[in-house]
Amino acid sequence: SFQGQSFVIPCAKYLVTKTIERCTIFEMAWLRFLFCLLFVKKCTSQGWWLSPENAPTCKPGTCGENDETCECSLTIEHRLTMMTTNPPLLVLPTNGRLRFYNTSSIMPDEKMSEVITCDGYGSRLVIAINGKFPGPEIVAYENHKMIIHVRNLMHTDSTTIHWHGMHQKGTPGSDGVAFISQSPILPGRTFTYKFTAQPHGTSFYHAHIGDQRSMGLYGGLIIYPKYKFYSQPQVGFTVIIQDWNHDDEPEALYQRMLNGVYNQDEKTYIEPTKSIDGANFSRFHMHSGLINGKGRFYSYNNALNHNGAPLEMFEVEHGRSYRFRVISAATLYPFRVYVQGHHELNIRATDGFEIVRGTGSESRDLIVESFIIHPGERYDFTFLANQDPDIYLLVAESIEDLRTKNPPEYHAAEALIRYKGNAKTTKDRDNNGQGHCTYNKPCMIFNCPYLYYPTSTNLKCLKFDQANSNEYSSKFKEVVTADETLFFNFAFPGEPGNTPGSVNGHQFISPTYPILTNEAALTTPCKASECGQDKICSCTYNVELTSDRVYQFVLTNLGTGRGWSHPVHLHGHYFYVVKMGFGTYDESTGKFLLSSTDIECLGNKSYCNEAQWANSSWTDNNIPGLQLDYPPEKDTIIVPTGGYVIIRFKADNPGAWFFHCHIDLHNTNGMGMVFLESKDKYKGFSNIGATNEYGVLRKIILITILMVVVPLY
Repeated sequence: SFQGQSFVIPCAKYLVTKTIERCTIFEMAWLRFLFCLLFVKKCTSQGWWLSPENAPTCKPGTCGENDETCECSLTIEHRLTMMTTNPPLLVLPTNGRLRFYNTSSIMPDEKMSEVITCDGYGSRLVIAINGKFPGPEIVAYENHKMIIHVRNLMHTDSTTIHWHGMHQKGTPGSDGVAFISQSPILPGRTFTYKFTAQPHGTSFYHAHIGDQRSMGLYGGLIIYPKYKFYSQPQVGFTVIIQDWNHDDEPEALYQRMLNGVYNQDEKTYIEPTKSIDGANFSRFHMHSGLINGKGRFYSYNNALNHNGAPLEMFEVEHGRSYRFRVISAATLYPFRVYVQGHHELNIRATDGFEIVRGTGSESRDLIVESFIIHPGERYDFTFLANQDPDIYLLVAESIEDLRTKNPPEYHAAEALIRYKGNAKTTKDRDNNGQGHCTYNKPCMIFNCPYLYYPTSTNLKCLKFDQANSNEYSSKFKEVVTADETLFFNFAFPGEPGNTPGSVNGHQFISPTYPILTNEAALTTPCKASECGQDKICSCTYNVELTSDRVYQFVLTNLGTGRGWSHPVHLHGHYFYVVKMGFGTYDESTGKFLLSSTDIECLGNKSYCNEAQWANSSWTDNNIPGLQLDYPPEKDTIIVPTGGYVIIRFKADNPGAWFFHCHIDLHNTNGMGMVFLESKDKYKGFSNIGATNEYGVLRKIILITILMVVVPLY
């Protein structure tokens, strides 16, 4: 906003009053125009809307295929779960439906749709967008000009919105990362994001300040391709997964990750869970999972009993194929996704980019029994509705190893897939597990963060780098030769009591002004005297990238700070995954044994803040096992425990781009950094959000008014 506005407005009114008699008709018209620009934001008819309903809200059908512009608004505010709004009354779950707390009568569908249920346990604070949790899905078409007005009606919290998957070419100020591309949106303020809908595919929008995503500040963003011959169908169902905690808001979750989680009733410490390979998850206690804001809570006393909360429902017709777009908005946990009774899923795309197995004449569909999705990733799959016309569960099951929990726990997000003509509204958990997987016909699981499951499970892992791109316009030939290789270690190194999340030992500290437009104001630069092979430092870690060079990044999870696999997300780009390297595992039990020996960590403390190839003959373009023929594209990739991933991309998008672990708690703890790309080309960018543009515009207009008015005296 314009600084000093409280002084300028009365002064301007005084000047207008005193000059009204001295102005010609032309001069008065000109002044009116200038004052309109000065005091009415962009002089649009939108104004200050009282509620989402009377604004150009983001909702189905907002953006037509033949429209040039897709414009709508999002209003962010707090709400309570399991409460109606008018009048406000507590509701309770019962057999897949809801009832008021003081009656046994079942609520009608229309009234139920107004309630944010989550998993039906208690009533807790969430963040709603246009009154919904998650926020409304935005559906647009490739190359649409997107204009999204975001209004913050939270009373004390600032926010920003990141358009996860959008590359923001030419619009780095709309990337939505607090203090990287913009200042936060203060309570009561509105910010307008402008960008081009590219690339096509399944994306989503979410908060990018603190851990607000854990409270529900997210929604789907689907961009349909202009090229019509991608895997069909394109229209389908969107499935957004979240791990859910009953008790804690974002700041409390972060503090519990640092200090530990306790059962306040039992006065006991809750040990962090592990994955099947023995890697520890961070301290975030998951009570249940949600799909599109709905789930059900399984009792701690009996993991087979749930509270009967309503689930999201997708209706299908027998004999037809359906596309499901799965998005992980999770705070921490990965999920294995499968469909009950349907054991063949055709993986069509990841992070918006089409994939298959093999290339050329050997290309074939990527058929699996299930797949694992990590925070920030998206996967599209199709399946054929060819079973008995019943009701089935779509399940996203946490990959935690809960076998030692006593009493047993079950952590899963569930939704209903109901065949048309079936009237059922609920379905109990399938207790058969993966009994259909046999020694002779094991089940294939795609995108494992480890190499093996225990032999007894009859499950086989398919690594992500065993997929190939199926994009008709793939530009993989641009990255066949790398110009430069950089190593980045995502880990928690340090001495006991000081092991923050970091990249190459740099715990990221956010700048106090957006680094995109105010790099000169940076007060927390990284100093060589404080950072190094055997040191942990806290600073605004950034690396400059030169325009049009092909970069090869080696992302590692090594050294004393290695931990659970990290899903790493790059803003402003997609990249090609050309190799994944894993450590050594026990093939019988699936347990992790040793880190990869391909990489040598430098220094005396094994922090792995600096690294190099263990084999000196490995150079930028001479690394065994590189997949350079139609490698798959992605913007979020899992870096396995004790392993590494090699990615390549061309630096062709000037801007300041965040690069970070997409586990919210790790990111907040400092596991991120910034790439300052092609600085010589983005110095001319204004801070593209409407709020800041308008502040500059007001100053120019005020000076013009004074130049017009003062000579009249």
